[in-house]
Amino acid sequence: MTVDVTGSLIFAGGPSLSRRPMPGRGNAVLGHPRGNHRCDPARGGAAAAGIPVLSEPTQFRWHRTVAVGYAIVFVIIVAWTWVIVFTDQKASDFLSYWAAARLAADATPALAYDITVHRALELSIADPEGLLPFPYPPPFLLLLLPLGLAPYWLAFALWVASTVGLYLLVSRGVAPLAYRLAHPQALANALIGQNGFLTTAMFVAGMRTLERQPLLGGAILGLLVIKPQLAVLLPIALLAGREWRAIAGAAASSIALLSIALLIFGMETYRGFFDIVPVYAQAMATSRWPWNELASVFAFARHLGVPQQPALIIHAIVALGATALVWRAWIRRSELRVPVLAAAILLVPPYLFTYDALLLIVPMGWLVVRERGPVVVAVAWLCCLLPVVTYIGFYPGPNPIPIAALLCLWALHAEQSRRAGPAGSVHAPA
Repeated sequence: MTVDVTGSLIFAGGPSLSRRPMPGRGNAVLGHPRGNHRCDPARGGAAAAGIPVLSEPTQFRWHRTVAVGYAIVFVIIVAWTWVIVFTDQKASDFLSYWAAARLAADATPALAYDITVHRALELSIADPEGLLPFPYPPPFLLLLLPLGLAPYWLAFALWVASTVGLYLLVSRGVAPLAYRLAHPQALANALIGQNGFLTTAMFVAGMRTLERQPLLGGAILGLLVIKPQLAVLLPIALLAGREWRAIAGAAASSIALLSIALLIFGMETYRGFFDIVPVYAQAMATSRWPWNELASVFAFARHLGVPQQPALIIHAIVALGATALVWRAWIRRSELRVPVLAAAILLVPPYLFTYDALLLIVPMGWLVVRERGPVVVAVAWLCCLLPVVTYIGFYPGPNPIPIAALLCLWALHAEQSRRAGPAGSVHAPA
């Protein structure tokens, strides 16, 4: 069976995101294109039953080999890390989450934002390098609350296992399993217990639900209030796409989550959060952070020695350009609008970390399953890998996550131009 691969995009088994699907074409915004599937009765199993089976990409066979190998390494390293956590209780970023959750479980949620008290509880478990405060809004603390009832090692295991499972379940239509595990930020999140699996799952789940159930899709996206810097472009995209019910759903869920946290934790907890935010702003303003730990354009420029004000100007120019691309893609209802949004999100907030870049699985997966831009995908993957090896001191340079996001945007724009222009006039990147 041959199907036109120049049509819209689909989630494997997921709902459409295209309001007016063209006959004979795929009809959603993320995941496998129908053109990459085939039915082969001779193969038996699902194929014999007439269920489309993903054919192996010819241009990406070497990518697949690397992805499978890295995915195996991912599983081994994560298992080894868990053994260390269980036997020696080494510090990780998750220690900050657990300490905040324990304070909230002890009916003192406002103390989660008291750096001294929070630090003392962390030190009762392990001795982290540097400070590990809790700078997240109270709705995220509400989500973590049950973990405060468990000991640190068990809470770590439950957190990583549940968020990895959610990510793998929700992202099934984005890329093959090996690619999703082989994304360098998957390893980063699993090693240190960060929230990238959760936020990426929220983004993907919201987008794949948006078309058939816009109110629910928007409500899922509204949950990103737990990490608002990753949601800053969502209102722009939804406004451009005239997704009014999704906007209502996002507003309702975010307000509800904020209100529930207020009712349970009280205003004092919100005051604690608002008091700790300037501490982080001051740390960035006074260069107290190693710049290669941050994954923004601003941090990239600062690491190269650019003064603060010019670095902010450079960041603003890139952020405005990314915002314009999102607006253009969504107002035209481009079939690439979700991958464009996922890549652009990482170019807007100046405060961003390496583990947040797991969102790049969306545009990179889009390119992989369509066999587009193999060199771009490889270079973007390496750009995502370098800041991970920074954790073990092997790479002292600037964090190249912004380069990976820009490469993805360029490849998507080139693909859109190739489809829109005269045949053969524009070519997708190699």
